[in-house]
Amino acid sequence: MHYAIPDGDNRERHICTACDTIHYLNPKIVAGCIPVWEDKLLLCRRAIEPRHGLWTLPAGSWSREKP
Repeated sequence: MHYAIPDGDNRERHICTACDTIHYLNPKIVAGCIPVWEDKLLLCRRAIEPRHGLWTLPAGSWSREKP
């Protein structure tokens, strides 16, 4: 196991040296919404990986590594 910043990420994670599996230390708390404005669904275009540039619903996650 080593501690490094994986490709496409912005913070250090525990990475297995045998198989390159990234071990995320977070409880997977996620919140999202479905905003509607004038009978239209509002979407966001992702600015970060994974799935950079694709459309998604507004959402976010909490990680114990975030301040």
